[in-house]
Amino acid sequence: MIRYMIKNNLKLMFRSPANIILFILMPILVSSVLASAFSALMKSYENKTPFDVGYCMEQESVFCIGMEGLKSGGKQAGVNFTECDEVEATAFTEASDAEAIARHEKDIQTVMNQRNLNVFVEFCKDTYVVWERENAKTEGQILEYLLNAYVEGADRMKLQMVQGGGRSGEIELNIETPEFMPAINSTDYYVIIELAYFGWCALVCAAGLLGAEKKYGINKKYQVAGLSKTKIYLARFLPMVICVFCCEAIAAVIAASTLDVHWGPAGWTIAVFAGMLLAACAFELLIYEITQSMVLSIISSFCIVWFMGYFGGSFETYMFSSMPQILKSLSPIYHGNRALVELSCMGHSDYVLSSLLYSFLLFAGCSLASIILGRVRKRG
Repeated sequence: MIRYMIKNNLKLMFRSPANIILFILMPILVSSVLASAFSALMKSYENKTPFDVGYCMEQESVFCIGMEGLKSGGKQAGVNFTECDEVEATAFTEASDAEAIARHEKDIQTVMNQRNLNVFVEFCKDTYVVWERENAKTEGQILEYLLNAYVEGADRMKLQMVQGGGRSGEIELNIETPEFMPAINSTDYYVIIELAYFGWCALVCAAGLLGAEKKYGINKKYQVAGLSKTKIYLARFLPMVICVFCCEAIAAVIAASTLDVHWGPAGWTIAVFAGMLLAACAFELLIYEITQSMVLSIISSFCIVWFMGYFGGSFETYMFSSMPQILKSLSPIYHGNRALVELSCMGHSDYVLSSLLYSFLLFAGCSLASIILGRVRKRG
């Protein structure tokens, strides 16, 4: 009998226009809006190297000695220094002529425009000044870091020479490239994240079914038929999972073909999505079992899922979020989101295991609690 219940419940869910709108159209629509809004922010954090840096230098500058070492270290880091003879480095003071300062700034801007440079550095006698365009803050920060490492290296060499343990020569910069997550574009990020987020609203998929059961007293008929609480639970749970999974699979195919979304390895990606969906359905059916009210269940579910998504990166990307890591780690959505995003841009993720484990524990615990609570209510 349970097979017929599952089949009939599945038909009711697939016939609901609300499910098509919520789990196919809404994730694509919301992710498109968020991707458009945050595209400029996420592009600003993409890798900017290699890039060219123009420079000019005073003849008596202390930077003349180690310039070859700086160029060599910069080349390893993807920063190519190009000397610009069109302008002379000048150290201005507070008493300097305002017109001379303005003329000098204009000269540097002209050189940057002519040579198509986003950043420029002028080495004065014992100081340096970095110039950068408004849209080249990342390149400016990289250059500042490189120059700071150069100055620190020069200071260490001077100290060694004073102490008698050093030797004169070129300054060597130790360039290291630590492992990092490649940049992901806003469209990939938000389509993946919003599909996962809307999957946590799975209770809406069963709203019509659960409302009809309560309205027409179908639960009492189940009891007369001798159906166990486990079978009743599965007759609700399995159609929810299948319906939402199929709808989101359609949305994922549409996104991949129309928005050129890049998915990670199919096996792990599907496993993480399926795990999150099992946990979401079990969690929301438990809320309904506790409240016995569809309106109250949807409101409660929405509030809880919204907060989990807020800390989990569903709205503000988890890479740029200022929330404490412990709050993020408490959210099951965070583990799933991070696993899916890293699978997309790197092909692997250390969060796959934690996401699957978190989802399984939530699924098993909530399912068991729902069945036990239903049996207690039936006896009472």
